[in-house]
Amino acid sequence: MFSRSEIHKGMKVRGNDGHVLGRIVELRNDELIVEKGLIRRHDFAVSLSDVREVVDGEVVLNHGRDSLFSAPREVPHTAH
Repeated sequence: MFSRSEIHKGMKVRGNDGHVLGRIVELRNDELIVEKGLIRRHDFAVSLSDVREVVDGEVVLNHGRDSLFSAPREVPHTAH
């Protein structure tokens, strides 16, 4: 179990398969905004209910990188 207070901007986000999906660039009420990509950056809103745990300073989701495009929703990218 995790506490929302453990989650902060700049943390890496991993899928349940261990792959790094991106990093948190913003926290909203009940969701995280995760930036993915190095050159072509995209931001995705991920619900806090999709967070499985916080381990070693990283957020681990209930799903893998393949579902990043289907489960969370893409939001307009802003410079961070």
